[in-house]
Amino acid sequence: MHTFIKAIGFGKKESQAELEDLIKESVLKANFKSEKIKKSGYKFLEFNREFAENIGIIVRGEEDKDGVFHIGNYFPYLKPTIDGIYENEVCIHKKIDSDAFTGMCDDSRLGISLIFFIQKAVDYVNLEDTEIRERNRIVRLAALAKTGTIILPTQKRIYSHIASKIDNAMKTQLMDYAKNGDMEALNYLTNTDIDKSVSASERIKHEDLFSIVETSFIPYGSESDLYSVLGNIISAKQIMNNSTGESIWIIRIICNDIEFEVAINAEDLMGFPSPGMRFKGVIWLQGEVEAMQDLNPENSMNLNFDDDLPFA
Repeated sequence: MHTFIKAIGFGKKESQAELEDLIKESVLKANFKSEKIKKSGYKFLEFNREFAENIGIIVRGEEDKDGVFHIGNYFPYLKPTIDGIYENEVCIHKKIDSDAFTGMCDDSRLGISLIFFIQKAVDYVNLEDTEIRERNRIVRLAALAKTGTIILPTQKRIYSHIASKIDNAMKTQLMDYAKNGDMEALNYLTNTDIDKSVSASERIKHEDLFSIVETSFIPYGSESDLYSVLGNIISAKQIMNNSTGESIWIIRIICNDIEFEVAINAEDLMGFPSPGMRFKGVIWLQGEVEAMQDLNPENSMNLNFDDDLPFA
């Protein structure tokens, strides 16, 4: 069973038989379908079944020449709805064991390579190589969380959010200069980090860690698209899984100046999310990659299945 399926309201699906029924239902009652002919001649299919607003399950697989559908993999998702971030270059990697892909971009706001699971694989299924680079792309992000905690905000000075945005914008510009070989920018960033480290070392003697660190975005474990995040809550809403009736929180957070939504089962969230508070948890980061002019999927269609689809 997928580790994050409980995040979209399937906490009671515990047996393999229940899971297989859920996957079959996701295919037969899919809301959207995408397809592409692979170089092998087989048809690659992607079925999207929604169980609430912007959440659901995607099932991928192949249809052979006899019209039989063979399931490859499936995963729960939260569709990104927030305006994307512009990236000069996005690297697309194909996973070795399946038709699944991850995107990677160097975001100056994080200071690390941002890696996320790509929700729409049909665009990349016929890649010549296991890695390609795309320029001038819009990346839209969303995430699922197994558990989460709501914690208090840090004590801020007046207009600190404005000062923070200015600081982040300056840091981003300086990092771009440093990447292009500007030694003054590199030295300034190095000295700034040293000063912050010294200040934090002194404060940690008398203060709690979460009163010093306002937000954080840190890779978690061995999976490249898992992160431990601490972010400020902008808004939160509660929705219900139409199939199970389980309650799900959709929490919009901003973390290191990157904004995205997190879906989490209400049973797994400790505390009540409200604007001004902070969310802390381990997330699975997902996303969509779009060209500047591409705003709508080209090969997605509304479906109304009347006949059974044969499974292998």
